[in-house]
Amino acid sequence: MASIAQVIRDKHAAIMRRWKKLAATAASAKGLSAPALETVMSRYLSALADDDAGAVKERRKLLESHLASRLRQGFVLPEIVSELLTLGRCIAEVCSDVPEPKRPDPARLVPILAELQHAATTASEIFWQHLREDEQVEKGLLRRLQTIATASRDDPHRGGFTAHLQEALALIVEGVPARCLSIALVEGELTVAAAVGGAPETRGGPPRPDLHDVFDDVAKSEEGSTVERALDDDERVVAVRLPEHGPLVGILYAVRAREPFAAREVRRLEAIAAFLGVLLENSRLYAALRLQIEESETEKRLRETFVSVLAHDLRGPLSVSRLAAAAIAKMPEAADIRQKLADRVVSGIDRADRMVTDLLDANRIRAGERLALDLGSCDLAAIAREVAGELAPVHGDRFALSGDPSVQGIWSAEHLRRIVTNLATNAAKYGAPDTPVELDVHATDAGATLSVHNAGNPISADELPRLFEPFSRTRSSRQSGIAGWGLGLALVKGSVEAHGGSVSVQSSQRKGTTFTVALPRDARPFQAEATGTRGDSP
Repeated sequence: MASIAQVIRDKHAAIMRRWKKLAATAASAKGLSAPALETVMSRYLSALADDDAGAVKERRKLLESHLASRLRQGFVLPEIVSELLTLGRCIAEVCSDVPEPKRPDPARLVPILAELQHAATTASEIFWQHLREDEQVEKGLLRRLQTIATASRDDPHRGGFTAHLQEALALIVEGVPARCLSIALVEGELTVAAAVGGAPETRGGPPRPDLHDVFDDVAKSEEGSTVERALDDDERVVAVRLPEHGPLVGILYAVRAREPFAAREVRRLEAIAAFLGVLLENSRLYAALRLQIEESETEKRLRETFVSVLAHDLRGPLSVSRLAAAAIAKMPEAADIRQKLADRVVSGIDRADRMVTDLLDANRIRAGERLALDLGSCDLAAIAREVAGELAPVHGDRFALSGDPSVQGIWSAEHLRRIVTNLATNAAKYGAPDTPVELDVHATDAGATLSVHNAGNPISADELPRLFEPFSRTRSSRQSGIAGWGLGLALVKGSVEAHGGSVSVQSSQRKGTTFTVALPRDARPFQAEATGTRGDSP
């Protein structure tokens, strides 16, 4: 005849399956994952098979842990008591299924059932004790944590709740007496985000080395995990996972000297950790939402500015074309005048076409597409001379050319013209007046370089990262009163990269501003990545 303890050991899995099936019917158990439902009951069942003094203490500890989990999960006392009594029923049913002659004597079940009845009574006492002692303390603590989180959320300059974890820990340590209390967040690796008390760690640094094994155990599961352990230096640590379920975000841990943490203190840390997990996630979501709102508002402002500037800039060439066309209709006999007016019509339409093409190219660049080019043999030096000559009537005789007289390559002539025109025009418009704009073209072993330099106020360092973004204008360009879309440099970068080249800028008060373009000698290999096909665009 088998003993009850032997049946529990041999039929442990069967007993737990029955228990979980029945426990899952409780109203408070709805929606719980399997590990969250089971908590430590599997270990508690194993402890029932032992009757030594150590097992009695272990059962008490496991019972308190199970009760703490159920309190956090919102179980009511009758559900908790029912779970314990159900475990006894499951043991009895499995024992009755054991075939003769190994079936244990039913009388031997009495001590186990009495133990579980006593556990139910103990659970009731602990339940009410926990409620009385913890309810008000936790309510006040969580309310104050929520106040910190709300203040950090409402003030965008406070850096979010993560930036105020130090303040939060100072409150938490009031409810969980410990020598040191810390929180480490996953930022690639676990990094100490806040620490109070006698914590030896540095904020922003790694946690203390003797906690690595503890943290490994906490992080193993994607379900709630709490580890309490004795350390080498007569210390004890409790580490709680953040959040209770899902990918690991961080670990809240408390260390004290020698004295074990009471079950209610562990439960309180777990409740606080669960709340912190929610606050951290809400802070992250709120920051992402704020960023989306800011980006949406920025896009709205850009769109409104774009529509305004587009209407203004397109109206000019189209108005000239309309007036010239009307004049042609009124002068059927004046052939020479008609030709001049017709040229104005064509010129105005060409300007409007270039504007539309620039906008389409800017849209392709923003979408991450490589511009499609019509390639052929070109002379970069000759194009630079032509552009300087075309700009001279507008900006004066300010363009100084240097370098090699001829620099040949397989490029797009129209896109080279765009690159030189936009860089030279910007240098003339925003550089110091009455100072030369220097264009230097050189052949290199790899291909060619073009540099455009102007004296004057430099571009500030904080604006350099956004300089080549579509619709981006520097403060000085906005303050100059000169209208513009902020597309010129974005189009330069897009045209250069479509050739497989690169563009860079150096700007200082002493040396002025220099844009440098580097091109490969043959752009054809790089056009394999271009999306779509279309003609050249200026």
